[in-house]
Amino acid sequence: MDRFEAEMHAAALAASPYYRILRKLERREMYSWPLPEGVKFGLIVDVETTGLDPAKDEVIELGMLRFAYNATGTILGPVAEYQSFQEPSKPIPDHITRLTGISNAMVTGHQIHGLSVEAFAQSVDLVIAHNAGFDRRFCERLASSFVYRPWACTQTQIPWRSEGIEGSKLLYITTQQSFWHEGHRALDDCYAVLELLEMPLPKTHRITMSVLLESADKPTVKVWALNAPFAIKDRLKERGYRWNVGDDGRPRAWHREIDPTQVNDEIAFLDGLGFEDQLEPLVTEVDALIRFSDRLF
Repeated sequence: MDRFEAEMHAAALAASPYYRILRKLERREMYSWPLPEGVKFGLIVDVETTGLDPAKDEVIELGMLRFAYNATGTILGPVAEYQSFQEPSKPIPDHITRLTGISNAMVTGHQIHGLSVEAFAQSVDLVIAHNAGFDRRFCERLASSFVYRPWACTQTQIPWRSEGIEGSKLLYITTQQSFWHEGHRALDDCYAVLELLEMPLPKTHRITMSVLLESADKPTVKVWALNAPFAIKDRLKERGYRWNVGDDGRPRAWHREIDPTQVNDEIAFLDGLGFEDQLEPLVTEVDALIRFSDRLF
């Protein structure tokens, strides 16, 4: 079946209320026209790693997609791409190979060169990842460019649930947005994120990139429940607190990121747990320059 015939069948199925069509994502061609004045550059990044802990696990693939956009969030298109494997110091675990398709043979002899990454990532206005809390911590160990750039997250900073999309994994969201791609490969995931950023959200019909820019610019604060006793861990979890193990330079404590206007209510909640003499609230400011990083400041 040729492409034209396939499209005819797809159009017929899409017109029926009994079917939904998923189209395979095709990579966008590079933007080749003169860039207008005031253009901004975003950088979508994705890493594949040997595990979840950036303190001991290693990056085995880095994908980056640089794209142009304007202040309102209109995306002009991709302008450059980067992909590189890296051989880790230990063999890739079998479950990682099953998940990503990356084998030891594929990475043997390959290295991610820090200077190349620095050059590619320099002067971008925003770094974007799907699950930036994971990718940023690994990326900052690859190149300092990632340390001094603002970051945004398409997984946590877009209100997918209120838009009718209950899951936040990239493959789930892309399916709900009617396309599919080869997941768990770094550059393929970058192109999938770019596609999502250009699309309108299902209910509000706002362009995803515009919503992400608003979320990234909005300052928040992180409330830390220092010295919280074990007895109240379930109440903290119900409130939305997450545990930090303390091996990343940040406190070993429960924490929650909130709007600055909610600080007084949050302190009152902690005081009301009945451990005022033991529990010490700490409030730290958060913006796009340190959000998703290991750093407090």
